[in-house]
Amino acid sequence: MSAAGGANGDRRTLDGALRSYLDVSRRLVLGVSVAVLALMVAINGVAIVGRGVFGRSFVWVQEISIVSAMWVYFFAYGLIAKDDEYIRVDLFVSLAGRRTQQATAILARLATIGFHAVVAWFAVETWRFLGLFRTSVLDWPESLFVLPILLGAIDILVTECIHLRWALTGRAPPPRPGLPAEEI
Repeated sequence: MSAAGGANGDRRTLDGALRSYLDVSRRLVLGVSVAVLALMVAINGVAIVGRGVFGRSFVWVQEISIVSAMWVYFFAYGLIAKDDEYIRVDLFVSLAGRRTQQATAILARLATIGFHAVVAWFAVETWRFLGLFRTSVLDWPESLFVLPILLGAIDILVTECIHLRWALTGRAPPPRPGLPAEEI
């Protein structure tokens, strides 16, 4: 096998591994988000029935709802990153030449990576600080409120680094298995 053939095989293997990470983490993030959203709906449903039928409130509902909302929000944002479906205004970039478009895409990726690195760093520092405190009702560590931010930021960092690699090599990522040809 030639050196070029070996490099292409290695690149395909790496691209396949990166695509696998995105696919597995997408399923995991989606599963956690859906499960936590279902938990949040169920708990709030119990609270509504408790108030309406029995005239009784449950003090723990608010704490669980806030933690659940954090999981849903930050993991849903991770799904947006994995599918590269950020909201953006491409009008001016689309008017530029191909090299300017590529450079802008790389700079945008680097800015996103930098932002989420800072978010992850602040999440670690906040986690350490909030570990000193407990919630008032369930007596859970306050740091649990920061856990979805930390995990979401790390996952988005990895995802963006994968997309940056593909942008720097000038190649589109390998298609996700099972997608119709028009979506590739």
